Amino acid sequence: MPRSGRGPMKKRSSHARPQATVRKKILVVEDDATSMKFLSLLLEGAGYEVFQATYSLPALFRVVRNAPDLILADLQMPIMNGLDLIRQLKGHRDTAHIPIVVVTASDDAANQKAAFEAGCVGYHTKPVDARELLKQVAGLVK
Repeated sequence: MPRSGRGPMKKRSSHARPQATVRKKILVVEDDATSMKFLSLLLEGAGYEVFQATYSLPALFRVVRNAPDLILADLQMPIMNGLDLIRQLKGHRDTAHIPIVVVTASDDAANQKAAFEAGCVGYHTKPVDARELLKQVAGLVK
C-alpha cells in the first residue's frame, strides 16, 4: 500500500549514485603573468585543478604540498631557472615520477636538448598551440 501522497517506494540501486571524479592536479610554474593566466584558464577549462608558482623556489613547496600529477614549467625564471627546477625534482625519489612539460619562449635547440636531458617529457614554445598542449597533458595524466 503506497504511503500517503508519495506513491510506491522504489528500491535504490547502489549503482545510481554518481561516482566522485578526482580531478588531476597540474602545477604551472611561470613568472610571466599573462602566460600564467592563459595556461591556468586553459587547463581549468579542460577540467584540471591548477596550482600556480611564479618561480622555481615556491614551485618546490607547491609540489610537496599539492602532489601534482603534472608540472608545466617555464625555463627562464629568476633565482632558479626551469632547468635547475627539473633537475631538482628528477633528482629526488619522491618527485622523480612527476612528468614535467616545458612551456617557454626559447626555441633554442640547445635549451630543448638540455631540458630533455634534465628529464622533461615535453617541450612547447610560446605562443603555445593550445590543442597540442592539452592533447599532451591528457596523455600524460591519464
